[in-house]
Amino acid sequence: MFEYLDTFFHQLPPFTAYLFLFISAFVENVFPPIPGDTVTLIGAYLVSSGKLSFIGVYISTSLGSVLGFFTMYLIGMKLGRKFLDSRIGRKVFSEAQYKKTEKWFSKYGYGIIAANRFLSGTRSVISIFAGSFHLNWFRVLILATISALLWNGILIYIIYTVGLNWDVIRNLISQYNKVVIALTFAVIAYIIIRKIRQKKIQDNKTNI
Repeated sequence: MFEYLDTFFHQLPPFTAYLFLFISAFVENVFPPIPGDTVTLIGAYLVSSGKLSFIGVYISTSLGSVLGFFTMYLIGMKLGRKFLDSRIGRKVFSEAQYKKTEKWFSKYGYGIIAANRFLSGTRSVISIFAGSFHLNWFRVLILATISALLWNGILIYIIYTVGLNWDVIRNLISQYNKVVIALTFAVIAYIIIRKIRQKKIQDNKTNI
């Protein structure tokens, strides 16, 4: 797969490659846990190999990240409680979790926005709640941009300066995906266990 991606990117015209990186970074924020950072790592590798420019990869991945985050923020602002009260929302967030998160955002809100790019796997959740709590859109946009510029800049610069080879990049991608998958299964397991416990409690109350 990785060899295919390497060949695929090397065959693409630069503009198309940058567009692909932009779309990937955007989708990672809208459809988690699709690992957009994986393609950012590949983009950084292509910078080190001379296929793409540092600025081109930096701008395309950062712009995709910011727009993806802000899209989810707008969805959260538009739907708000409607999403949280929906069938999907109730499976993911309880009323207690919502109130706890609301208090959390009230205390650390904008700081969480600034750190969102460094919190892989939670970016879309952060953006949805930021919108649901109607945090100031301009401050959200500015802080999300700063976060993306810092994270992508560090990621791309390290790989570019160290000059990691394809085997090392492949190992980094593999480890990243394992972490994301493990966290996803942990969340699913928690939801299932929580539902089972709630059902047992309800059954016990009914029997009493």
